[in-house]
Amino acid sequence: MAKRILTSIVGLPILIAIVYIGGIPLQIGLLLLSCVGLSEFYAALKNSAPRFSDSKIIEFPIRGKRGLIRHMSVNNIGYIFTALYYLLLPHVANTAYFFILITMFIISLMVIMVFFHGKVNIMDCADALFGFFYTSFLMSFIYLIRVRDLGEYFVWFVFITAFGCDSCAYFIGRAFGRHKLAPELSPNKTIEGAVGGIAGAGVLSMLFGMLISRMFHLEDIDALIYFALVGVVGAVFSTFGDLAASSVKRYTRIKDFGKIFPGHGGVLDRFDSVIFAAPMIYMAILLLQLNRG
Repeated sequence: MAKRILTSIVGLPILIAIVYIGGIPLQIGLLLLSCVGLSEFYAALKNSAPRFSDSKIIEFPIRGKRGLIRHMSVNNIGYIFTALYYLLLPHVANTAYFFILITMFIISLMVIMVFFHGKVNIMDCADALFGFFYTSFLMSFIYLIRVRDLGEYFVWFVFITAFGCDSCAYFIGRAFGRHKLAPELSPNKTIEGAVGGIAGAGVLSMLFGMLISRMFHLEDIDALIYFALVGVVGAVFSTFGDLAASSVKRYTRIKDFGKIFPGHGGVLDRFDSVIFAAPMIYMAILLLQLNRG
């Protein structure tokens, strides 16, 4: 607990500053988080089955100064397209950019599978592609919310629902938890804690939403109901994000994805709920702005 609190004291101001500034700093910050999360995901899959032990490593006969053979993992394609995706992120609203990028990503993986048959198989390609969508793509919705109209305020719903749900669930679960939620995935989570976390996130979102509605005179919506609903939906999916990450860890037989955040684990341990909440908040805000338009 002491490590968790200390990490939060150091990390939260950095997170708040980057999200508040937005723009290029936020792009770079999310790119770094995505790449670390991607490396954690790929590393976890190595523990899942013997098929990952010998495949994925392909040799490129490129001579360096000492004539050494350089090795490259097919997963590096995931990092390359993550970088390209975040480079084009300001233009991702133009679906042509996104379709071209994803099409080239899939084709590149399949071409590598052909050229390095026996070293790379279809499951390796599927893992590389899924890892991109699970980490890099879902994480990018934080930026996509931030650049929308009033996004500098709405983006905080992502963290209010995810972190608020997590904190409320922890304290309510410790105080009143009796019935296990998903003992095989997360033994410490309880139904009482989950309900308390979702309710707490709904209340926090409602209060923050009412403040926003008064600041920007959103009289055409019922802020009390709408933002409470946004918080509840975001919290529900953040809970599933947490459990989904736990499912991956149980399957791959690891305790934590990484150790970059002392007391919390890796990027996927700390942001597993955020990357599920962000797309849902984005869609809720998109519907709100379409209705107001």
